[in-house]
Amino acid sequence: MSTKENKLGLFACVMLLVGCMIGSAIFSLSGLTILCAGPAAMLSWALGGVIMLAYGLTQGELACRYPQSGGVYYFPRLAFGGRTGLTLGWLSCWGSILTNIVAIAFGAIYVGQYLSVAFPWAGGKQIPIALLSILLCLLMNLLRADISGKINALIVTVLLGTLVVYVSTALFGGSFNSSMLTPFFDQGIQGKTGFLSAVPTAIIGYSGVVALAYLVSDVRNPNRTIPLAMLIAMVMVMVVYVLVVLSTVGLVSAGYLSEHPDMQFIPLFAACFTKLSAMPWLATVVSLSAVLALMTTILVCVTMNARALQAASRDGILPKWLGKETASGAPVTACLVTSLAAGGCACFPEMTGQIVNFGAVFNIITMLMVLLALIKSRRDAAAEKALFHAPGGKAMPYILLGVLALCNAAGILNGGKMLWIYTFGFLTLGLLMLLPALGRYTKQ
Repeated sequence: MSTKENKLGLFACVMLLVGCMIGSAIFSLSGLTILCAGPAAMLSWALGGVIMLAYGLTQGELACRYPQSGGVYYFPRLAFGGRTGLTLGWLSCWGSILTNIVAIAFGAIYVGQYLSVAFPWAGGKQIPIALLSILLCLLMNLLRADISGKINALIVTVLLGTLVVYVSTALFGGSFNSSMLTPFFDQGIQGKTGFLSAVPTAIIGYSGVVALAYLVSDVRNPNRTIPLAMLIAMVMVMVVYVLVVLSTVGLVSAGYLSEHPDMQFIPLFAACFTKLSAMPWLATVVSLSAVLALMTTILVCVTMNARALQAASRDGILPKWLGKETASGAPVTACLVTSLAAGGCACFPEMTGQIVNFGAVFNIITMLMVLLALIKSRRDAAAEKALFHAPGGKAMPYILLGVLALCNAAGILNGGKMLWIYTFGFLTLGLLMLLPALGRYTKQ
């Protein structure tokens, strides 16, 4: 286990969250929000940040009440207790396992894609580059928590620097056209309410705000550090996202993206190749920025998934060997299993869309379990001793549950028949794995 000196402080936690949130979303999905809402996409990213901050703080409250690394497994497990807690905790964990593996694979696949845009040598090497990216993040996860945190902080600092270069060049390089911001609400293909339709897409860019809930035992003074780190990191990321969208919509319009579908997932590159073509080096900066963002996301997702696997192994749902740690406290076997599973998915980049939709279904399951755990834990008088309480009172979990379900409903419902076949199969497998643990629990 980590000693106090080796644990993550406030700065390391902020950098970890920033790195986990700034991933592929702002480089790819921002184009979809601009297409949908035009300049009003800035509001979409601001609203998405507020919603996910509220959800992140509910996980922060649970992490302070149940300070064991493993997050979404332990929250329902300890809040409900007994066989109910074991079942709900495993369902939450099982959904989280798949969601994180999908996020790792998705990020690794796009590392090669972004490199190939700026570096011709990377063309046609998407799968080897994806596997190498996962391997590097696996190795970093085997380091001591404070050391890997410092490496992550360095990567995030460079990442933020590259985004500052893009934003400042786009805004002040002489090509930015402020007249493209008007009309503000009517330019997107979904009209005046397009900014609301784009909120679910923007929310994806903030999903990493919950990362610390998986690592609470590696955090110094979690009652103070976790909520404060979430707040600081969210404000930083929201400002970055809004500035990136602002600088892009002043160069590339929703109409342009509609006419050029190949540019919808690379809006920053679209700006570089059109209005900023006099500065060819900028495309390289954007490519490196995207790669750094993806690497930090992969790094943290491997960590989160390994802690969830480790937590389930301690309760006997998964094999005990998954709980094995290095001398520094890193869950070595769980990290290796996570990396192998994600690497397998990354070998099929043509299935990216199906993989992402599949992950969205189980993300909803995990969110449901976590919010139910918060509702249950707040009914426990003993839990009122917790030092941190998420804002919003008793109504907040119910509001968040409705908002998050609404935001993900369209993507899930439009996923097609195979999505539901995969979902049913994966859930069935998870329940079959749970049965022996439930049997042992009943005999105790």
